[in-house]
Amino acid sequence: MFGDGLFFPICALPFAFLIVVLFFNKDHINSEETRIYKWLIVLNFFGLLIEISCTFASYIYYDYTYISDFIYKLYLAYLISWTSIFTYYIYRISSHDDRDNVVKRKRYKRTLLVFIFLSIFIMSILPIDLVIKDNFRIRYTTGLSVSFTYFVSFLLVIVMLTVMIKNYKHIKNKKYIPVFVFFVVGSIAIVVQLTYPQLLLMTYVESFICSLMYFTIENPDVQMMEELYKNKKLIEKSNEDTSNFLFRMTQDIKKPIDDIINISSDMLEIKNVSELKEGSAIINSKAKELDYLVNDVLDVSLMDTKNLRTSNNRYNISNLCKEVFYQVQGELSDDVKFDYSVSNNLPNYLYGDSIRLKKIIYSALDNSVKNTNSGFINVEINSIIKYDICRLIISISDSGSGISIDAVNDILSLNIDDLSSVNISDEKDVLNLKEIKKLVMILGGNLVLRSEINKGTTVSITIDQKIVNSENDEVLKKLDLYEESLQSNKKVMVVDDDAKELSKITDYLEKHDVSVNRSLFGRDVINKISTKHKFDFILLDDETNTISAYEVLKELKKNPKFNIPVIVMIDDQKEFIKLHFLKDGFSDVLLKSKLESELERILKRF
Repeated sequence: MFGDGLFFPICALPFAFLIVVLFFNKDHINSEETRIYKWLIVLNFFGLLIEISCTFASYIYYDYTYISDFIYKLYLAYLISWTSIFTYYIYRISSHDDRDNVVKRKRYKRTLLVFIFLSIFIMSILPIDLVIKDNFRIRYTTGLSVSFTYFVSFLLVIVMLTVMIKNYKHIKNKKYIPVFVFFVVGSIAIVVQLTYPQLLLMTYVESFICSLMYFTIENPDVQMMEELYKNKKLIEKSNEDTSNFLFRMTQDIKKPIDDIINISSDMLEIKNVSELKEGSAIINSKAKELDYLVNDVLDVSLMDTKNLRTSNNRYNISNLCKEVFYQVQGELSDDVKFDYSVSNNLPNYLYGDSIRLKKIIYSALDNSVKNTNSGFINVEINSIIKYDICRLIISISDSGSGISIDAVNDILSLNIDDLSSVNISDEKDVLNLKEIKKLVMILGGNLVLRSEINKGTTVSITIDQKIVNSENDEVLKKLDLYEESLQSNKKVMVVDDDAKELSKITDYLEKHDVSVNRSLFGRDVINKISTKHKFDFILLDDETNTISAYEVLKELKKNPKFNIPVIVMIDDQKEFIKLHFLKDGFSDVLLKSKLESELERILKRF
């Protein structure tokens, strides 16, 4: 069996050793595929050593028959093991990662392990013989032990083909390349061995397959993946910023609606014409504020690249804002507190007129600085992204002297034609509110004012800009795989419409190595579960502005396969009805007054 065949394992051994060294010398994703591959290359390396030992075992066969038989059967055990594990690899790359298939894979794995041990046991008790011909030049083994190994290998090949036929839609995947090569080259090796039984080529073929798999298996650079994982966490935080922004927008919309309702109700009782006019002016202002929020901020259907006014000026919006803020801070009164926040959701680079945009932000801020002697000035830069368009939403609020309602309505009612006489020469460093509005409209945006005398002013500006896109979908797919490989981390969904409380819960969980997905909206949980997001447990605040925890749970329970623990968070005054929450189907109840100790308890339980 092993005489002239010694040439092939000796040739394959350095390459097998090199693959083992390369694989173990480099960090890799701890996925099931890489664990299978680890077993295949280690078994292959030792299989080559055993095959070489078989050649020397033939020389001592007549003196030490039991030792020789042990080496021969050890090699046959290797063949059964390697082929069985390769069969499982084919099954693994052919199945999805949903919950049902995970259960099936565990069952298949247990069955395969029993099959391997049982096959090796039967093979080991069957007889094996050595055939020597042509003065020791031709040597190979025969007997029931060898025949049984061929039979087991034949069964495994049948299983491989069955799995591939059942999952033919996946066959275009590059991971199947080593499988096809195994069938083609393996078939050729079997034909050659039938003619020349002394040339055992299968281990050599398996070494070639292992080398080929090194280039097809998912094994990206972990250091790069760690950096990308950090980047993904930033992206998730950006999405949270967007969610928080939309939540604030919702509240901003509710306020003018409530004001309109209250003022119009009061006007029904007023008979004084001047008071009626004043009330009408306020309603008009509130209506324009609503029109701005609904159409200019939230209506993403208007975000169209074809209608976008862009220039070839590529700029970093975060850096631009920071430059303006730094410049303004030196002009502030000591009694004025200046705060600004720039959303993580902002793209790194945009196309647009950065010089004019900088002048707009600086002028609006300068107007607040001049009219605010004490109190605060707050700046928020948010964005809404649709495809390759970024809608910048710039909001500047102050506690300054304010503007009369008539002056506000005068500015709000101006259109681009009304502003034709307004001078916005490039020589002017600072613009007034009318000039700012004209410049914003020239850039395709809009400006709205909210102000009350002696209470302050809010200037809100929206401008659409083109995004300089650099996202790579393939990298994001690999990143998802890397994130899934972090099996030690628990994944938790937290919903609370109190942003501070939500942040506090998130900080505590992340300190305990928990991966947190958070939201201000209960319906986000329903959407994420419907798109097959997986969590170890879900934390829901009992009462949110949009939907109650019970309603969320009821929606989730409509899915018969939903089995994730849902914990409701309640205040102390509801502790007496704790049992009712458990009867309603919640897995546990968390008291918010004992947040840290309760979270620690929940983490230990789930």
